[in-house]
Amino acid sequence: MAQVTRREFLKSTAAASVLAASVGPHVASAQGKEIVMLGIWPFTGPFADVGPLLDRGMRFAIEEWGSKVIGRPIKYISRDSETKAGAATRRVEEAIDSEGATFVIGPWSSGVALAVTEVAKRRKVFYYFSGGTEEIAGKRCHRYGFNWAASPYTAMHVVMDKFMEANPSAKKWYLFVSDYAFGWSVEKYLRLAGQKYNIDFVGADRAVLGTREWSGFVGKAAAAKPDVLCLLNAGQDVILSIREAHNFGLAPKVPVVIGWGVGTEDFVQLDAKTRENLWVGTNAYYTVNTPVAKKYAEDYQKKFGVPPGYAPSAAYGMTRLVLRGIEKAKSAEPADVAKALEGWETEDWPGRVWINPKTHQTVRDYFFIRCKKSDQMKHAHDYADIVASSSQPLMPDEFNECKDIGSL
Repeated sequence: MAQVTRREFLKSTAAASVLAASVGPHVASAQGKEIVMLGIWPFTGPFADVGPLLDRGMRFAIEEWGSKVIGRPIKYISRDSETKAGAATRRVEEAIDSEGATFVIGPWSSGVALAVTEVAKRRKVFYYFSGGTEEIAGKRCHRYGFNWAASPYTAMHVVMDKFMEANPSAKKWYLFVSDYAFGWSVEKYLRLAGQKYNIDFVGADRAVLGTREWSGFVGKAAAAKPDVLCLLNAGQDVILSIREAHNFGLAPKVPVVIGWGVGTEDFVQLDAKTRENLWVGTNAYYTVNTPVAKKYAEDYQKKFGVPPGYAPSAAYGMTRLVLRGIEKAKSAEPADVAKALEGWETEDWPGRVWINPKTHQTVRDYFFIRCKKSDQMKHAHDYADIVASSSQPLMPDEFNECKDIGSL
């Protein structure tokens, strides 16, 4: 079967703008003043490959609304986060001051998001993020900030529970962990989830984002003789560590579990042999069987020729809920939209969602998928099957550090 290369996959994103652009009128119309929405995405830096995809997903949702909501035109602008807290916060501030942005979505890095959410809190603009840090809906919670991704507590329990159901004797786990907010959160809750199964975490290596050399890490992991190599890293670190595990001969004999993965964006960079015995926890996969997800996947593939991965799906899903929140509030004031979303239970991209009014965590399903062998693939993008999905267990109140979400 012909494989789709990473270059071919990303080539389809080339039309996405890296500079600020809009999809909608630039001037106020008779129907009302324009609503300015900012996508703060990584067009350069360690996550530059997904920046255009995130941008595409947000544009897709706005275009579905005809570039207007509650009778007012939407002006969409994008800025480069560079996956740097300083650059991202500066550009968000500039967009608020010069463009009048009142709704901010992004970026991709949890560490950068923790800086951006403080800007949103201080400037009283609506903010939605999708990532693995627990702090957006935890100790950094505030009335203007929301998290779309599943709670890392829920996500890591889904991964551990479903993998151990299928592999009850896999008791020795070795971890590769991104050494920043994202990695710390998912490692914390994976270890907690493993207590139920008496998991022996035989080793853990922490690496900075953008680490290029993984042979030493894989050698250490192999020496520990694990039953599972679990990756709690991100970006190209995932791809490089998987390839090195195969080069070393550790995988596919030892299963590789990506605790918090992006799915399609990773799969396209790996051939079928390297995807063998690969299990992935993710917030989005294009075969999710909900009405919104199915239509989105069909329309997206028709327009771009490839299925949507986690990045565009997250941007699309967040933007949809913001636009629906504006409709629900009958207002584009950030405070009104925040109040409209608090406690809302509805159907959207992931299926049933509930926005916890105490923390602003979007409670929704997390998905666990297993990659197929080449002879099981029905077409070039038939990478994996969803083997489980769940929004349970919920994080107990005693684990959540959002004790007072504050006022508007």
